[in-house]
Amino acid sequence: MRRCITLTIAIVALAFGVASISATDISMKLSGKGAVNETTIKAGQPVSIDIIIENDTIFTGFTMGFKLTSPDLSEIVHVADTNGGLNEAGDIKGYNGWHDQSIWDLNGVFVRETDWDGKLPDTIGFGGLSVKSKYTAHKAERKLSFDVMVPEVGVLVIDSAFFPPGGKWLYSAPARIGPSLSPAWGGPYKFEVVK
Repeated sequence: MRRCITLTIAIVALAFGVASISATDISMKLSGKGAVNETTIKAGQPVSIDIIIENDTIFTGFTMGFKLTSPDLSEIVHVADTNGGLNEAGDIKGYNGWHDQSIWDLNGVFVRETDWDGKLPDTIGFGGLSVKSKYTAHKAERKLSFDVMVPEVGVLVIDSAFFPPGGKWLYSAPARIGPSLSPAWGGPYKFEVVK
């Protein structure tokens, strides 16, 4: 009996240990003409809002969403790109294996434009599944971005968001690796928009 209890405690401790070290960290950075510094955007200039991901385990699926809001701005412009992107307008791009089907091999990264019209708040979701491939560990790098232009001065806030239909932030590991996890999120991010 004592052995059974010890084994149960060891399994529970191991499961919690795997969950605590098997994580994905997500942060945001600015790049492009409109990026004054890490927290400041120049009004009227295109800026890329980069989603930086660091991963330390294997995953076979993911979902995550973002909401853009402002206490004083009513709209932004999604900068279209005719060279292509992950969505029809081309303002959402993938990088380092998230731009094609090399990692998320079941049709690449899915983009769910729940409310992506430039009238704040805007909400967007992402997801992907790997059937034959795997999303493996890597240091922090840009995986996704969206290109916007903020026409007026103010504050742009980006935070995590639930998006329909399933929309919970989740990174799913194969059963032999461990449980599905919610990634660590460094937000909300507040970007000051200046002249």
